[in-house]
Amino acid sequence: EVMSACVEVLDTIQRKMGGFKLDLEYIHAGAEYFLEQGVDITEEAMDKVKQADAILLGAMGLQDVRFPNGTEIAPHLKIRTELGLFAGVRPVKAYPNTPQRLADMRSQEIDFVVVLRESTEGLFAEREKGVILEDREARDTMVITRQTCENLFDFAFKLSRLRKQKGGKGSVTCVDKSNVLRSMVFFRKIFDERASLFPDLQSDHNYVDAQALDLIRRPWDFDVFVMENHVCRHPFRFGW
Repeated sequence: EVMSACVEVLDTIQRKMGGFKLDLEYIHAGAEYFLEQGVDITEEAMDKVKQADAILLGAMGLQDVRFPNGTEIAPHLKIRTELGLFAGVRPVKAYPNTPQRLADMRSQEIDFVVVLRESTEGLFAEREKGVILEDREARDTMVITRQTCENLFDFAFKLSRLRKQKGGKGSVTCVDKSNVLRSMVFFRKIFDERASLFPDLQSDHNYVDAQALDLIRRPWDFDVFVMENHVCRHPFRFGW
């Protein structure tokens, strides 16, 4: 459990920086709460979450605790859906006081951000509607909507613009599997449409397989990546 350490860090920041005071309210949810109460999160707790200025989310699951359909207890997915979240922001930066994993000295220049569609669409959108047919096959549906794509891409380009103003590269790379999946063809099409609204920034594409290779060959060349959540798991979850 990491929450106590997180709160200690926040307390330290609060004391050293000053100028603000955090009002913390603890809300119980997750697998352990499900075992005790029979629900993963209450409606009252969800209302408090919606009213908060920020949410610090602790660990939610326990390996052996499942819903009757076999899926994990995941109230954080409910929170993401209820709040309409669409962008997961994952910064990656090489700091001088940390070990350098790559031999090339240019690895010291690594500074990019992964912006992925938060777990409200893609395969997560139909997470409660997947089916197992006669114990011979299983089906889940990928959902890609124009509105969420536009929000996601605009966020990525605006982030890249802010980074460019601070000396960044000012580029956004769309990572997808559009050579195989129709949903990803649609994803890339909308990316190109939104890219035209940001002529001051560079935009390009990479298939996820090639991107996994480029993260080893030349990770220092990239600025902002944008992708669907499950595409992220190929190079960014396992490759790093």
